[in-house]
Amino acid sequence: MTAFKGTPCFFSISYFLRSAVLGFSAAGLFYVYAVSSACAQQPPRNDNRYEVIDAEEGERRMAAFRRQRLDGDYCFRFVLEHLPRRGKSVRYFGIMWGSWNEEGPISRIELSTEPESRLLESDSVLEMIFQNGPRPKAWLRSVRGDDFQELSGVALLQPILPDIVYTPFDLQMPFLYWDDFTYEGPVRVKSRVAQSFVMSPPEGMAGMHPVRVGIDDAYNALLRIEVLAEDEEPRSKFTVESFKKVQEQWIVKRIVLKDTSTGDRTRFQVQAASVGLILPEQVFVPQRDVSFPIIPEAMFDDV
Repeated sequence: MTAFKGTPCFFSISYFLRSAVLGFSAAGLFYVYAVSSACAQQPPRNDNRYEVIDAEEGERRMAAFRRQRLDGDYCFRFVLEHLPRRGKSVRYFGIMWGSWNEEGPISRIELSTEPESRLLESDSVLEMIFQNGPRPKAWLRSVRGDDFQELSGVALLQPILPDIVYTPFDLQMPFLYWDDFTYEGPVRVKSRVAQSFVMSPPEGMAGMHPVRVGIDDAYNALLRIEVLAEDEEPRSKFTVESFKKVQEQWIVKRIVLKDTSTGDRTRFQVQAASVGLILPEQVFVPQRDVSFPIIPEAMFDDV
């Protein structure tokens, strides 16, 4: 991917080594797009079972899904492409760093429209930090060097960029931790069987609607999300479309988010990944000046 030919490293390479220099250990992955640890040992398999589980088993599976975390931090290089039903497509290029802290999964994302630019050396980028978990938070800034602004309320539901279906709400996914949920039963998601749950927003969350979540029946991995409108029909659909084995770990390669009212789609596709890392905590602090831990090219695999 030409957008990321190389960038200065501001931290010692020791931050990125887990067991040996340039040795790749068990991989991490962007939390909500992750294949579970059981699936990481083998490719996803087709499963024609349509097992209906009871409420107790549904509670157990949801609790297990929320507890999942992967071995190590990660860095993805990706393309975010808007595919309108009519008109030309628009591409954005990005870097994503991810880790976990005492609150839950945390990630930092940078986006640019310039495919040849080096994101970390440009002021023309959109930066976002997402803290997931029971007490989610989100921050955004559009100019490097400015202060981050914390997002809340209706600001979480606004598109992050012109013509992009994704909103901070879609990226943060706080609904995965909503306490009130109902098990619906098994459904088919492309070639997989998923157990479907409807997550209901807590009281006092203005503008939020229930969200339907499909979790893989065999591997407890997230396969599909539907944000429901007032008529309980999907407002948007998020679907995992393909997986890829990277450094001995299965990761999600491509995800598509579709706006059902317009037919417009936005595709998130990982281009290169480095996993099993150790990232410094300050990467995920919403402060004005941060030195970025850039991973050497030798530690990336093309996806």
